[in-house]
Amino acid sequence: MTDSSLPVSRSRRARYRALVLGAARWAGTGAAIGVVVSMGLLAFRPPKPATDTSFALGALVLGFGVTAWSSAVGLGRTIEGLQARLDVASDWTEASAREAFFVVSWTGTGWAVAATLTSIALGV
Repeated sequence: MTDSSLPVSRSRRARYRALVLGAARWAGTGAAIGVVVSMGLLAFRPPKPATDTSFALGALVLGFGVTAWSSAVGLGRTIEGLQARLDVASDWTEASAREAFFVVSWTGTGWAVAATLTSIALGV
């Protein structure tokens, strides 16, 4: 029996579909940011440094998102437990942190990819 032969519930398919659509949405947003930043930097710098800087900024956003997302996954329940133990009122939850850093990670991914494609389009 392979994993592909296992039945997948309808709700799980809907959840995967929502995740893929959400990732595509935020990657598209990041791509738009990457193109705008690359083109904006062309006003001040030659094409190669402009697209390199845009790529570095996108990679920075991606790296921050992945690092913070993994921290939220690894420490989320501990932080929630600590909040409950200290009786601290906060709206922070593991799920909301994971969702926020999902957005940041996919935006950074789209940004870096768009900066790379802009570089290719400019021939640098």
